[in-house]
This record gives sequence, C-alpha cells and structure tokens, in this order.
Amino acid sequence: MKNFILPFFAITILAHAQENNIDWILLKMKNLSYESYEILKLYDDLPEDLSYTNNSGAEYSTTKSTPTFFYIDKSTKISTLTSMSTNVHEICHGLTFIYFYREMGVNYLPHEFEDIKSYFYLSKDKKITNIFIDNVFPSKDLESRIPINLRTFRFNTYIQGNSSTQGDGIIGLLDEFNAYYHGAKYKFDMLPVYKSIYPKSYLNEWVMELQSEMTAFYEFDYWIKEYILLAKTQHTQLYSTIMKDGSAFYIYKNIYNNYKDLISKYTSKVNVLKNNTAHDYSSEIWEEDYFRLSSQLSDKKYTFINEMLNN
Repeated sequence: MKNFILPFFAITILAHAQENNIDWILLKMKNLSYESYEILKLYDDLPEDLSYTNNSGAEYSTTKSTPTFFYIDKSTKISTLTSMSTNVHEICHGLTFIYFYREMGVNYLPHEFEDIKSYFYLSKDKKITNIFIDNVFPSKDLESRIPINLRTFRFNTYIQGNSSTQGDGIIGLLDEFNAYYHGAKYKFDMLPVYKSIYPKSYLNEWVMELQSEMTAFYEFDYWIKEYILLAKTQHTQLYSTIMKDGSAFYIYKNIYNNYKDLISKYTSKVNVLKNNTAHDYSSEIWEEDYFRLSSQLSDKKYTFINEMLNN
C-alpha cells in the first residue's frame, strides 16, 4: 500500500468541512433539541480551571479536562449526527461533576470533603445542586439480588465494573440514568434530521439508533429500585437520606418521569409512522432485554416505590 500525504489545501478543506459538520449539528440541536444543546453550552462556557473555598478556608479545585466535542466523529454529517448522542451522554456526566464547582463559587452550601457532590441537569427548567451526606454502598452489592436471566449487557459495566456507581452508589446510578435519558432524548428530537438524510429508511435508521437507549430506562429503573429496597432493609439511615425531601429520590422521580414520558412519545411516534407511512421498516422498538425487565418491574415488591414516583 502506498503512503501518501494530503496536500495542505486538502487538509485545510477537510478540517473546514468537519468544523462545518459541528456547526451544522449545533444549529439542528438548538432548533430541535434545545436541552441537548444547552448541556453542551453550559459545559463549554465553564473555564478550564474551577475552584471554590469552603467555610473552613480549604480550597476545592478541578479541571475541565475533556473538550466539549471530544466524543464526536465529525468526518461526515451522518457520523456527526449519530455520535453526538454519545457526546451528549458523556458531557452530561462532566456537567454533573464539574458544574457543582461553579455553583459553589456563586452560592456556597456547607458540606464536607467526603460528601457526594453533584449538579443534575434534569431539564431546561429544572437543575439541582445536590450534596449527599451519607455513606453509600457500591452497586456491586446488588449483584446477588439480580438473577442471571436479568443480567443485561450493561450489568458488567454498572453493577460489576469500576464506574462511579461503585464509589457514588445511588448517586452514580442516577448520574448514569440521567445521561442515558439525555442521550436518548437527543436522538428522539433528531427525527426530522434522520428523515432528511434517509428519506426512504429514516424510521428504520432512527429506531435502530434509539432501541438501546430506550431499553436502558428499564435497566436503570430496575437497579435503582433494587438499591432502594436493599437500603430499606439493611441500611436504614441511608434509606432515610435517600428518601428525604430534595434528596436522591427526588432526583430519581424527576429522571424517571422525564424518561417515561419520552418512551411514551417514542412508542406512539413509531406506531403512527409505521402504520401511516410507506417506507422501509423492519426494526423492533426494543432490544430483547426489555421484555424480561418490564416483566420484572411489574413485581408487587416495587408497588410502594411506583406509587411515590407517580404521586
């Protein structure tokens, strides 16, 4: 195979085209998926270095080490469109951790070093600065409660793995739940763009992109419910902290209802389009894990949690 070097002008044109792809998708997001756009903007507007001083005079500092568009494949419009979901998901994580420092610089709330500190972007109208004051247990403690047939492909990462769901427990699970929601919402909102790129097969392409994120709702809902049940029976102080006003359960309830509403819109949209439009469509709405998980979540042991979520 011959090695070759692109002429300078070709490299310049390529780089310009890729930046145009970013500008193109940001304009689409601003018009169609404003919350996804705002997550990126809030993160991008943060300085590289953030710090604040607590009541004892100790300084807390962090660095914004990940560029705003780090997770995007901007080589083509299609790759930019599809990879932006991962980018929104990951930058949502960054915002959860880093934006807390900005908030403490503006409106300090007393806390200790070991407290779990977070900022949840739930919607354009609701953002929550949270300080979780309690000892959480790692998500790996849920492993024995989850039967083999309900161990989905994300089980290894978030229940057995070394993600923030270990050190941050339920707050780590909520952070993931929220990031998956925002990644899914971005893809849902981008339906008109899929339609313009894939005139005949847009529904197929769109559903194939959304299957996994929509099924993720049931995975995280299941794990969070099991976390709450385990806390209720074996970690009563932690359970009280989770359930108190404005704490973890409040965040869970907001994410749960946002995600549930999105799923309702998604299923309704797919059913209308596949029945009323002539196009190529052969995809299942869900991944196969959905059927086992949704059946499990109908268990009566979750009734009291569901009643609080729906009140």
